[in-house]
Amino acid sequence: MEAFLSRTPVFLSLLALLVAATLGLVIFAPKVAVLPMVLAAALWWVCQQPVRKLTLGLFAMAVTVDLVPEVPYEGEWKSPLYFPGKLLFINLSNVIGVPGLGFPLLDIATLGFLALYAYRRANRINIDEYTTPLPKPLVIGLLVLPATILWMQVFGIYINGGNSRVATWQWHQMAAMPLLVLLFNVALRGPEDFRTIGRMIVVGCCTKAFLGAFFIVTIARPKGLYFEYATTHSDSMLYVAGLMTVMMSWFEQPTRKHFWRMVIVSAIIFMGMHYNDRRLGYVSLVFSLIAAFLITPRSPLKVKFLRVGLVLLPFFPFYLAVGWQTPTGIFGPVGIFRSVLEGENLEKGQMDYRDIENLDVIHTWQANPVLGRGWGHEFDEIIPLPDISHAFADYRYHPHNSVLGMLAFGGVLGFSGLWGWISVAVFLTVRTYSRAREPLQRAGTLVAMAIIVAYTNQCFGDMGTISWLGTILMAMAAACMGKVATLTGAWPSPKVAKTPEFVPVGGTRTQTGNLV
Repeated sequence: MEAFLSRTPVFLSLLALLVAATLGLVIFAPKVAVLPMVLAAALWWVCQQPVRKLTLGLFAMAVTVDLVPEVPYEGEWKSPLYFPGKLLFINLSNVIGVPGLGFPLLDIATLGFLALYAYRRANRINIDEYTTPLPKPLVIGLLVLPATILWMQVFGIYINGGNSRVATWQWHQMAAMPLLVLLFNVALRGPEDFRTIGRMIVVGCCTKAFLGAFFIVTIARPKGLYFEYATTHSDSMLYVAGLMTVMMSWFEQPTRKHFWRMVIVSAIIFMGMHYNDRRLGYVSLVFSLIAAFLITPRSPLKVKFLRVGLVLLPFFPFYLAVGWQTPTGIFGPVGIFRSVLEGENLEKGQMDYRDIENLDVIHTWQANPVLGRGWGHEFDEIIPLPDISHAFADYRYHPHNSVLGMLAFGGVLGFSGLWGWISVAVFLTVRTYSRAREPLQRAGTLVAMAIIVAYTNQCFGDMGTISWLGTILMAMAAACMGKVATLTGAWPSPKVAKTPEFVPVGGTRTQTGNLV
């Protein structure tokens, strides 16, 4: 890279471009005239770093900063992490005021890091380490995903005359998914990096939990205000990932140290979930624990849980009956699941907004069950919904139930292409866990399954397909699970020998299951 940039024609061309850009901004946008110099210095630094270091930094930032597109703190407060979140997730034209930059910094970083890796591989620059290939079925599924998006764009916009402006935001995050999986795959070494990733997830959870509690306790309540959430809806997925990280670390390596770490971290995350007040977070956690219970083999710890469950089983119907009528205090969990099943307005004789919307989206799908309508189209309002266009102008392009939305806009054919790779990921995760031998590998696989569960629940309940946080977590889970699948022989690769054990760089063969 340095040799290429040091060539006289290249150096002079870049210098002329830098001077021209600076002078242009001095004339037309003097407030950001220093931007080209800053970007040039940042680009030089980036080109010197391993892609692994850059990618882990990007992931840490993504799971920690405010998810600005989802209006954290309902727009009533801007935390210290608001501007970094705006810079990472919002179109740069809206951040720095320069027209034409209709994409977020996350897109630039993803494509830029991949281009840097490809350039180094093409020129045999040995800065980045060898990467374990992903299982072929997962790769095929991730290739079918953008092909399906392209077909639905052509069908919806050019054949059915849809709205191209809105269509982009119906599929943008899904289109980024294969690129993020590719980036995480080429950047990460393998299970050696699971501990680092786990720590980043836990730090992100604790940061958001404390910020959410601060907002509710010191800002909202003193003003007598009630908000539906503290941070954002998508943070439920992050909280579930953080809880499962510390829980599965202890489950796979039940030591005193891991137990108390689990207790402390879980208490902080549950505080964040309490103030964020999202039912879907609790549902996803329960489903993740059920999935882990079904996947894991019989063990002494599992036997203890089964015995405790059998002892408590006769009391469960009474607990459920009392909680159904009085869902407070220790019976609060029953109230959460009752509201999920019945909705919040049943006692008033009214249907919930989500139920009405689901019926409308199902009717839209029934109009063209095979091909759908394509991107750029609204769902039909057979049953009129309350008008929320003042808060969300394009709400009819983005139903809360993204799964039904994919069926309405893509039909069975489009849904299969958009969702098929997730089925492959679930299959490989279950297969990988049964073949993993190291506690760190097994714990990482269970966390990956929890993220898959949380993401699919978010898609079913709250616009998961257009969530940047869900996309990033899911991409990381797929990349980590895919590497372990290849290393353990769960899906053999001709390029990699089966390795039931791994030896980290500079380490020994004894690895604990501690992800934090």
